[in-house]
Amino acid sequence: MVEGTGDRSSLPRHIAFVMDGNGRWARQRRFLRLRGHEEGAKSLRRLTRHCRSIGVEEVTFYALSTENFERRPAAELGFLFRLLKRYLIDERSELLENDIRLKAIGETDALPADVRAELAETERLTALNRGMVLRLALNYGARQEILRAVKRVARQVSSGEIDAAAVEAMGTDDFRRYLWDAEMSDPDLLIRTAGEYRLSNFLLWQVSYAELWVTDALWPDFDVDGLETALTAYAARERKYGAVGKRSLDSRTGAGKRPANR
Repeated sequence: MVEGTGDRSSLPRHIAFVMDGNGRWARQRRFLRLRGHEEGAKSLRRLTRHCRSIGVEEVTFYALSTENFERRPAAELGFLFRLLKRYLIDERSELLENDIRLKAIGETDALPADVRAELAETERLTALNRGMVLRLALNYGARQEILRAVKRVARQVSSGEIDAAAVEAMGTDDFRRYLWDAEMSDPDLLIRTAGEYRLSNFLLWQVSYAELWVTDALWPDFDVDGLETALTAYAARERKYGAVGKRSLDSRTGAGKRPANR
C-alpha cells in the first residue's frame, strides 16, 4: 500500500466522491461503456488505498444512484451488478488486511439477491474494522433518504414511540439518526470528476458545509496525483461555517495579509 507523505494536519476526515465520466472515458477510446465501468472500479480501489494510507477516516463513493437504477439499460445494469459482486468478493482480503470497514447506504433491498448476499457478507466480515470506513452509495438518492427519514419519524409518532413534543424538540443531530447511516460524519470534502458542477442528488443533508472540488478528469483517469491536488486546495481553504474567518479579522486589524479564501 502506498505510504502518504507531507503535512497532513489539514487532512479531511471524510471525503465523498461523485464518480463521473466512465461512459465518456470509454467513448473517447471507442470502447464499450462497460469497459469504462471496469476502469472506474480500478480507480475506486486505487483511491481507497491511498486514502487509507494517509489517514482519511471515511470515504463515500456514489456508485449507483436511484436514477441510474431506474433509467440505465438492463444490460448495463446487469454488468454493473456483476462488477459489484466481483468487487465485493475480491476486495475482502484487502479490506480485512487494512482494517477497512465496508458499509452501504441506499435502497439495497432492490439489488439482485446474489449481490445483496455478497454485500451482507462483506459488511459482516469487516464490521469490527476501525482503520477507515469505505461507504458505497448503492441505489442511493438524497431526496429519497430525507423522505424516508421523515416517514420513519411519522411512523414512530403514529405508534406512540415518540410524541409531538419530542419531534418539536428534535435537532439536526437527532434527525441524523433517521438517515441511512447515523454514524456517518459530514463530508469535509466533496470531489466530483468529469467537470460537472452539480450534486446529482448526493448527500444533500450531509454536504451542507463540505468544500467542493471539481476536476475535468474523467473518473477512470482520476489518480493519486489528482487527489493530492484536491487535498492541497482543501488545506488552503478557510472553513468558517457562517462565522467571520480569521483571515477576515486579520484584514480588519491590519495583521499580515493572507491569501483570499478560495
